[in-house]
Amino acid sequence: MKNRIFTAVFCLLLFSIVSHGAVNFPYPQETSYGNGTINATSANASANLKTKFTNFLRDFYEESGNLARIKFDDKNYTVSEGIGYGMIMMVYFSDNSTSYQSNFDKLWEYYKKWPNQNGLMNWKIEGFSRVNQMNAATDAEFDVAAALIMAHYQFGDQKYLTDAGSLVAKIRQYEMETNGLHKPGDNWNSKRNPSYVSPAAFELFKDVDQASFWSTALTRNYTLLKNNQNSTTGLPSDWCNDNGNPVDNNDFGYDASRAPWRWAWANAWYGHEDAKTLLGKLAPWVNNKTPSGINGPLNISSGNGGNCCSNSTFLGPLTNALSYSSDYQTKMNSFWDALMGKSNEAYFSAAMQLITALLASGNMPNLKALKEGGGASSSSSSLGVSSSSSSVPSSSSLGSSSSSGSTPVLLSQLVHGNSLIPMQNSVNLQVKDNAAIQIFDLKGNTVRALNFSPGSHIVQLSDLPRGLYIVKASNNSWRRIVKVTVN
Repeated sequence: MKNRIFTAVFCLLLFSIVSHGAVNFPYPQETSYGNGTINATSANASANLKTKFTNFLRDFYEESGNLARIKFDDKNYTVSEGIGYGMIMMVYFSDNSTSYQSNFDKLWEYYKKWPNQNGLMNWKIEGFSRVNQMNAATDAEFDVAAALIMAHYQFGDQKYLTDAGSLVAKIRQYEMETNGLHKPGDNWNSKRNPSYVSPAAFELFKDVDQASFWSTALTRNYTLLKNNQNSTTGLPSDWCNDNGNPVDNNDFGYDASRAPWRWAWANAWYGHEDAKTLLGKLAPWVNNKTPSGINGPLNISSGNGGNCCSNSTFLGPLTNALSYSSDYQTKMNSFWDALMGKSNEAYFSAAMQLITALLASGNMPNLKALKEGGGASSSSSSLGVSSSSSSVPSSSSLGSSSSSGSTPVLLSQLVHGNSLIPMQNSVNLQVKDNAAIQIFDLKGNTVRALNFSPGSHIVQLSDLPRGLYIVKASNNSWRRIVKVTVN
């Protein structure tokens, strides 16, 4: 009897542990985004970055009941942008041992705790006690809404998508012009901030709000960014007017610093031609700099800076700019090393280090594209259990390659006598019955469809463009989904 009780308790504990750590796309992803982009290549990059994140939690994350905040430079305060950065981090740093869903939820509750008359978070709060500075800052809403959408795909709860739709509708109503141009806040509109513009977020917003409006917003704000970008250096300014002309100063300062991260994000996820145009002007200038020579703020025309600040605020986004082309791999790696060498920084630089490094290391993929393109959850991929996703449509055979040799098959992958094993630039398919394969890119497009007879097959993907692909195999009784990197 005691043995039975012990076994039951053990099973319950095991289930609890597994469930707690279950996320759909566990860190590290180390995704090759495609779209011509590159990632920083450095030994132990993801492990080192995770250590930076746990240090950030120690220094800047604080809970009170069901609320959590990210401490500002003055740690008595929290700003709304920090909530957005924190929510992004909780989505992407969740792994098979620790889900940060609870932390995410508490940050979101904090955002909702301090609404203004438009239902948007007042931008500066004193601890957990009161509003310090009223009304909303648009960049925070863009990041919070994007994080909510990604949380839906990471944690698997529809409530995040519902909340995102409600928030995006408020953004459109109160923080955007009717012509699609962004406002810097819901209660002021005297100038524009190029670093607020988040094209990747606008693409996501199409799914939860008025798609035609967000298409217009993309066009209108990209025009602003291209007009604002300096023709010599490719740097944006902190602030500008509606025509893109810099106002207040000609600095690539603490506001403007975030813009290259957002451009690289849009290029990595969507391959926007406008993002490529912006990065194509900036990356060559960065390639001619050394990390030690980046002391911001920088004059956007000369690129010269003072002796003020060599920190992650400037190093991180300029590292992202170098992701534009493989021509800059060596330089990107040197910027990465300098970025990871920074420690004990104030809130803003510490946050910028993490969010820019997530993108630069391949750990900030579009989870929507992975999921809808057939990305398997961590539990099914790690245990070799068949996916329950939708069936593969019938398709014409486009040819396949077979091999008498085969990669060893794990016992756990032979649940139905079939297996699909990812390899470098290929997959090993072993099936007892006729089977079909579909290959998707990260936009969810089918790039190849194949039919196979029973047997062992090596399916080559090496002729596809470099990047990450989703491969779905199925027959009448079995389905499996894997991710394959093509180098």
